[in-house]
Amino acid sequence: MSFSIPMSSIGRPISGSRTSRRARRISSRVGMASSILRGMAAAKTLDLHKALADDTRYRLYRYIGLAGRPVSVREMTRRLSLHPNTLRPHLRRLEEAGLVAREVRRSAAVGRPQTLYTIKPAEAESPGGYRLLAEMLCGLVRNKRQLDEARELARQWGAYFVGQDRPKPAGRPPAGINLAVLQEAMAKAGFDPRFRRIQSPKSAIEVTLRDCPFRDLADEYRDLVCTLHLGLIEGMLAGLRPTLAIKEFEPFAERTICRVRAG
Repeated sequence: MSFSIPMSSIGRPISGSRTSRRARRISSRVGMASSILRGMAAAKTLDLHKALADDTRYRLYRYIGLAGRPVSVREMTRRLSLHPNTLRPHLRRLEEAGLVAREVRRSAAVGRPQTLYTIKPAEAESPGGYRLLAEMLCGLVRNKRQLDEARELARQWGAYFVGQDRPKPAGRPPAGINLAVLQEAMAKAGFDPRFRRIQSPKSAIEVTLRDCPFRDLADEYRDLVCTLHLGLIEGMLAGLRPTLAIKEFEPFAERTICRVRAG
């Protein structure tokens, strides 16, 4: 899929309040989809609460956690005065809920292998849910009008990122373009920017952007990804003091690199 942006439209604001209303509509859909994901996370949390609601399971979980080492069924039977046949289904439920991990350890001596339990470390949040959210939202953007709405929304986010890092009102603004503010804003958005000042025209810069935050979706949704990318950069440049405008935007100048020239 090819992608091109008419240079005559770069830096030109999208006119009319209708576009802003549509951008807000897209934003509300983002919120709705996010609430669906929060509901999925809440269901998982509820399962954990149910697993620990039983007194016996809570005692087992607490004992394993306080031990700080692998604990055998025999030890728990002895320490907690519970029969092994009582322990095993509760341990299995804790394992199913992702609260404990089971390890079967075989010794060199003759005999049955020993089953040990440890507390399972909390896993980092899986990106799978966010990938699903992204693909669902990408499906909402199907035509040029909707691409314009997405671009306007991205501009607003770009201006927001820059606004967070502006100097305090009482402070002395830096002379010329504040690249530190721009770099921080781009980093917050997920980019890894490299800057190069261009001598002519005066105050022009070239930005090489690595690690596009949307690259996982770029193959399938190239038009939307590059439009969002462009809108973010436009919003950031417009939020600088003094402002800059994009003169040239080169998506995928190299395999994983985009380039922007602004002045």
